Amino acid sequence: KPPQRGYKQWYQRRVRGMRMLRSLRSISPYPLLLQPSSRLSVVHPSQTYDVVIVGGGLVGNAAAVALALQERLENKKILLLDQSDREPSFEPETGYNLRVINLTVGNQKFLDRIGAWDRIKEMRFHTYEKIYNWESNSNHTISFSADPMGYIVENNVIESALLEIARNLHNVDIRRGELVSEIALPLDQSTQQVNLTLGSGDVIETDLLIGADGANSTVRDTLDTPVVSWMYDQQGIVCTLESPCADKTNVAYQRFLPSGPIALLPLGESLFSLVWSCKSNIANELMSLSDEEFVARANNALQKPAVVPPAVAAMETVSDYMGMLEYPPQTPLIAAVQGPRAKFPLGFSNSARYVGPRTALLGDAAHRVHPLAGQGANIGFRGIQQLVKNITNNPDRQLGDYRVLNSFESSLQRQVTPMLCFIDGMHKLYSTSFDPIVAARSYGLGIVNQLPLLKNTFLDQARG
Repeated sequence: KPPQRGYKQWYQRRVRGMRMLRSLRSISPYPLLLQPSSRLSVVHPSQTYDVVIVGGGLVGNAAAVALALQERLENKKILLLDQSDREPSFEPETGYNLRVINLTVGNQKFLDRIGAWDRIKEMRFHTYEKIYNWESNSNHTISFSADPMGYIVENNVIESALLEIARNLHNVDIRRGELVSEIALPLDQSTQQVNLTLGSGDVIETDLLIGADGANSTVRDTLDTPVVSWMYDQQGIVCTLESPCADKTNVAYQRFLPSGPIALLPLGESLFSLVWSCKSNIANELMSLSDEEFVARANNALQKPAVVPPAVAAMETVSDYMGMLEYPPQTPLIAAVQGPRAKFPLGFSNSARYVGPRTALLGDAAHRVHPLAGQGANIGFRGIQQLVKNITNNPDRQLGDYRVLNSFESSLQRQVTPMLCFIDGMHKLYSTSFDPIVAARSYGLGIVNQLPLLKNTFLDQARG
């Protein structure tokens, strides 16, 4: 049991003891005698990899493929460890997956460069060209248009494409259903490696450990770095909805309600993916409704006329007279729910450090955001590209060199931190119906909508 004080010294002594025991096991002619006296167990010889990635979701799979394709790592060994023993699969006859990603144009190009986009095109995706954003306490609306604006892709489609590529790469090994039970970080980064002990008893040594194991990251916990985090007391409800409005399937919609935003992401074929963020008690109520009742509530949330405070109404009258008011869109009428509904808790987190001794964090292991901007996985893909860039730009440095990792961390934090703050600020800004704040945000939205230079800045960020 760790002591209450002197934890660092205790941890260092423990790591040295583990390494000494492994050394003795390797040279002893009677290795079983060196096991703990309470029981005898099999000694597992260590395996060495140049890179080990813990976590096999969107970010972990993409990181394995992106690194393996680099010329510098062509003859290196990469291990992808996935806790889940279920492989992602795409079966179009089973309907749409509940989890989708609003893929930015920039990250579509990234997936194209690593060969995944051709496989995604063979499966399923949908392009959209416009998105509307508005709220329930004002008629001010802002819309962004581009061709394309972005791509709606199911998570399992991207994962399946990446996994297919990874299986065909000679320098990638994949182990599924593997738990990491212990991680020992090196005391001397210039000569020592990271040691991982798996639940199976296998010991893995690596020059670079990448944690892509989600918001409850084991790798991040090992780094013992401070994490700024909180839960929003909100749940995200996801499902697939049917609409007879086939002419609106290239447009995305998002309306901010006091209880949280509701968004429709077009899937094509008169279908939309719903992402409805709301207070936990409201989410529980919505999940208990029949499909017919749920559809009625969703239509009401999207189409109910705005409740505009008098001060905001007066401002809108002036804006309308000056031609500065863009009214909310006519949203598609929802006819039915297709398939099941699901919910998941929403929260925010940002690790103080994205790196440690021969270790880097990616995706939700490093940062987690509210889904209102659809940027969670997109930020994770940005992190992969930044890590690959820093590794390939320093061919003379070791994998896991602290100077390379520190440069990666600095560059990524400069990109990510403003985005995290903006998304969290937007969530807080639209979580109140206090009249002065409603007036301020409505006025600000109207200004942004009328200034092309500023609006295009937001558009460029949204397209990635």
